[in-house]
Amino acid sequence: MKNKVRRELFQSIGTATALIVSVLALVVSIYEANLLEAQQKATVWPYFSVSQGYNSEGFSIYGLNNGTGPALVSSVSVTFNGKPAKTYLDFLKIVKPDNSVGYDVIRQNKMNNTVFKAGEERLLFFMQWNDETREIVRKMDQGKVNITVQYCSVLEECWTFEYPSGKRTKENFKSTIEFED
Repeated sequence: MKNKVRRELFQSIGTATALIVSVLALVVSIYEANLLEAQQKATVWPYFSVSQGYNSEGFSIYGLNNGTGPALVSSVSVTFNGKPAKTYLDFLKIVKPDNSVGYDVIRQNKMNNTVFKAGEERLLFFMQWNDETREIVRKMDQGKVNITVQYCSVLEECWTFEYPSGKRTKENFKSTIEFED
């Protein structure tokens, strides 16, 4: 009888130990899975921004992805003093309605629905200096230019970048009037 009680006690202790080890293994597995997911996200994390530049040739706007993975640009909004523009030429007409700037003094590249590789910097807009373009840039500096860009990682995490504030939020954004370059 004593041996039977001892055997049942050892079996109960063995069962409890096996249960505790199983629960610990489950906790460790969940923790490792979360670490791997975070590691995976870090390897494909985009960090997109927009900046402007001036040089002796003209005025430019650049897009840059400083992240470790590609930035999938899915929505772009460009406004001047709250008025949305659909193209670069529309934008210039909003800034200075009587301008006669044409494709002879501007260069442009597509931003919306494109992919910026990790580390890629791309010229989005360039305007060659002349008297009229200098006036346009002066008016742009006096007004409020806003560029809002939604970009996503390949894991479909999305962020919004706002120029010129540099504000970056993790959210979805869809422009009411899509800037089509």
